[in-house]
This record gives sequence, structure tokens and C-alpha cells, in this order.
Amino acid sequence: MIYNIFPDSFASARRAISGQPGECRWNGQTTRGKLGGTINGITENLDYIQGLGANCIYMNPIFAAGEYHKYDLLDYFHIDPCFGTDEDFRRLVDACHSRGLRVIIDGVFNHVGWHFFAFEDVVEKGGDSAYKDWFYGLEFPVRRPESGDEYPKYECFGYERMMPKINTEKPEVAEYFCRVGRHWLREFDIDGWRLDVASEINDAFWRRFREAVKAVKPDCLLIGEVWESAPHWLNGDMFDSTMNYDFRKHCRRFFAERSIDAAQFDGRVTNMRVRYKLPMLYAQLNLLDSHDVSRFLSLCQGDLASMKLAVLFQMTFIGIPSVFYGDEKGIDGLLEEEYRHPMPWGQEDGGLEQFYRNAAGLRNACPALRRGDFYTVSARAGSGMYCYCRALDKEGVFIVLNNQPLAAELPGEIAEKELLWQEGLSGRSIGPMGFAVLKGRAEI
Repeated sequence: MIYNIFPDSFASARRAISGQPGECRWNGQTTRGKLGGTINGITENLDYIQGLGANCIYMNPIFAAGEYHKYDLLDYFHIDPCFGTDEDFRRLVDACHSRGLRVIIDGVFNHVGWHFFAFEDVVEKGGDSAYKDWFYGLEFPVRRPESGDEYPKYECFGYERMMPKINTEKPEVAEYFCRVGRHWLREFDIDGWRLDVASEINDAFWRRFREAVKAVKPDCLLIGEVWESAPHWLNGDMFDSTMNYDFRKHCRRFFAERSIDAAQFDGRVTNMRVRYKLPMLYAQLNLLDSHDVSRFLSLCQGDLASMKLAVLFQMTFIGIPSVFYGDEKGIDGLLEEEYRHPMPWGQEDGGLEQFYRNAAGLRNACPALRRGDFYTVSARAGSGMYCYCRALDKEGVFIVLNNQPLAAELPGEIAEKELLWQEGLSGRSIGPMGFAVLKGRAEI
């Protein structure tokens, strides 16, 4: 399980976050924090993360950048001073590795901040700049618009004037970012990269980047941010994995909205299983939410029973479950200000945090849930009960999710299996919004 941390929002000390904004200076530029999260704060809470059942952390951007989210990069070779120092990060990685936790960081190579050294040079020197070909659509003289209502005379990310798009087709740009990739592997021993806006960057760059980083660390994991179906990027020459936003979409329809039945959900699950080659399928990053989207609990209208069923499915489906910080503590929110909420250390969660521990513990204890095949046991039209099996060497783990306000009978073929975990099970009847996890021989 991966635990996804938005650094500004997570922690500034053990089981605490200051909630205070801050400013620092970096090479003459101002960098900002909003809630006070730091690298040392993450290190101080690794026991908490490991106790949830995670074996990897993924951090949103941590390099020097202007705004609190750190997607407007100033310097790719140093930690943002609002978060700490390079040595703080080194200690974090070492502490993670001593616990058996892997470390994945965010690579933002589609765009830079408008005070990035190359763009600064273009603004200063115009057409005489040695970096003018690093960017798209420049009109000289290059001017930074003072108002967000004014569209810049250069191409940028998402119409955001502070994030000019950078041209990775240029060999010198590609080499610069390959050097970034190698640096954090060689100097800090990170374990992987999550690659931002991956579908908007040319394939040749990704092939070159893969070759560069795999030469340093062959098992370095490369996860592309691709919101659509991603077989194009998963042929072994670019990424090892992609962020599976379809997983979230289908879970939203079935668990949160209950707008599709078990048969329709199973059809979508089947599509997710057959579209990729097996090695890539088992590496898919299955998420319910992230820093870019509303919290899944809000999509469930705050209903913990619906949330729990979705989490149990996440922990037992093929792929890598990715938990966004604070989901286990019941963080909700539909808007950015809400879903990037400070970590509510000490908040009562109605048992949700323990549920996450139990679900992740189940996954860690059962090899079939990590490496096993998947097959559907029951998914009837008009029903909200969904039953499936994860099987490895004929040993199966059977999961029954009764996602409906009605009781249902366990499928006959699994009723006598060994019970591992349940909520709402009485005899062979599983109550509304209940579940059961059983173990026994699998007949595939």
C-alpha cells in the first residue's frame, strides 16, 4: 500500500501540524507554505504510516517552488526551504528504508515556474536568450502578466500564467531532466518517480528518461499521471504503472452513488483487468482520491458504510492501493481548500482509521490479495451484492460486498469457507452495507 502525502498539509512535528503559513527565500525568490508541513514532520510520523499497513510513501512535489503546492518549480535539485533541507530529506529516506518503506517523489517535467532560471533568462534577454527554444509560443519581449485575467504570450500549463510549458523535445531540455532523475536516485537513493501530466509530454522523452533512471536503479518504479486508459504508455518502454483514475470513477458510480448495479460494476472491473498486460496490471496505482480531486468520503455523502466497502475493494483488487493522507481520519471536501485540509491529528474517525488498518493488514497477510488471479463469483443485474475471489495456487480469498440497503444471502459455493472478517454477517445472511471475507480452496 502506498501512502500519498501532500507535504504542506501533513505534519510539522510528531502527530501535529502547525497550520501556519510561512515564507522563505531561495536564490532571491520567495517560496511559500500554507499549513506548515515539513519533511521532518513526515519523518516524525513514519511509525504512524507504517502502522496503517503502508510499505511505501509517495510525496507530492518537494523541490524549491513558489507556491505551497510546489508545482511551479524554481530548482529541481534542492528541497523547498519551507519544507526543510536536502539533509532533512536524506534522513527521511534513510529512516524509511530502515523501516522497509520505499520512497517515491513527484517529477514535474511538463512545465516550470515562471522564475525558473531558463525562463528568467528568456524574460531578461528575449530572442537573444540561449534558452528561448526551451519554451513554446514565445512572443518577444516576454512579459509575465500581472493579472490572472490576462492570457500570457507563451504556452503554459492549464492557462496558469505562472507555469510556462517547457519543450522536452529539445535534447538539452531532455538531458536536464534526465540529470534531475539520476540525481535523486544517486544522491538520495529514492525508489521511484511519479511523473506529472505524463500524457502531455512526448514519448521520446519518456523513453530517454526511463533509460537514464533505470541505468542508475533498475527497480526504480515509474508511475505516470495518465487520467485516461493508458496502454500506449505501458509497453515496457516508458512507465511501469499509471494512476488508475478509472478505478476511482467506477467506485464512485457503484459505492458512492449506487447508480450502477453489481453486473454493470463487474463489467467495468473486467475492462480494467483486460486492457493491460499482466505485469502492468498488478502495478496499477488504484486510488479513490488525490490532491487533484474531491475526497471520496464526500462523494459518499459522508456515509462511512459506503466508504468502507470502497476501501475494502481497493485493498483487495489487483494493483497497488494508494491512500491519500487523512482519508483514514475521515477528511472530506469537494473543493481544493477542503480536500487539502491539514491532517487532523487526534480527530475521532468513527472507526474508519482502524478499518484501514484491518483492511491493509488483511492484504499484507494474504499473498493472494497481492499476487493472485481475480475472478467474479456473483454479480447479478439489479443487485448491489458483488462477490469475487483472489486466488493463488488454488488458495482463494473470497470477498462479498453487499452494497445495498437490503440483506442478501452469501453465494452457496462460498458459504462454508473459513471466515476471516465480517461486518453484518449472521449465518448465511449479510446485512445491508455489510461485507464478508472468507478463505478456502478456489476452483478456477
